[in-house]
Amino acid sequence: MKTIKGKRTDLEKQVASLIAEKLNALAKTKKEIIFGVVGGTSVPGIYKKLLDEKIPWKKVNVFLVDERIVPVASEDSNFKLAEDTFLNELVEKGKLPQENLHPFFEHRGTEIYNEEFKQYGKEFDLVLLSAGEDGHVGALFPNYTIEEDGDYFIELDESPKPPKARITASRKLLERSGTAILLFFGDKKKKAYEAFSNPKTSVESCPAKLVEKVKDSYVFTEV
Repeated sequence: MKTIKGKRTDLEKQVASLIAEKLNALAKTKKEIIFGVVGGTSVPGIYKKLLDEKIPWKKVNVFLVDERIVPVASEDSNFKLAEDTFLNELVEKGKLPQENLHPFFEHRGTEIYNEEFKQYGKEFDLVLLSAGEDGHVGALFPNYTIEEDGDYFIELDESPKPPKARITASRKLLERSGTAILLFFGDKKKKAYEAFSNPKTSVESCPAKLVEKVKDSYVFTEV
């Protein structure tokens, strides 16, 4: 695991460049690439910078790491944030095929999303994660959903953080990722990063630590 510290604007550019590097390398050996994305305040700057990178988007399938169970067009949707910041522009410019986008539709359910995911592979080739103030990633929360079992996506109806209804990649699925990039952006993430950095901290109390199981993993922090 490699840790990179710096100013947020510099880190955003570095993360975008790293994503491009990894996707280009994967495209040399794979016909289909699974790229996992998240919502939240830490990622829009990175997504916008991806528009400036040379990436083989036609091979890239974009799946969510987690999603609130809301309509895709909802302002609360993680997918809508990704669409608004970079996906729509890539599609409009003909760089990314519309069929390579895989939003979660609330009426279809988690089982269908799992089957859709498995059509392209058994794990994320590259996953972008952002740690929460409590050390959660995706919708894997400390001492709660981190312990939920499942090989792919799991559904929650009592999320500790509203809204209560969500889906999330399971711990097992994230630990199988080819490459994981984890962000600690913002002053509110300081305690989470301290817990993450403590070798005595368990993955149950700080789910972000699951990236330590990913052989190719990177941590970017400004705290």
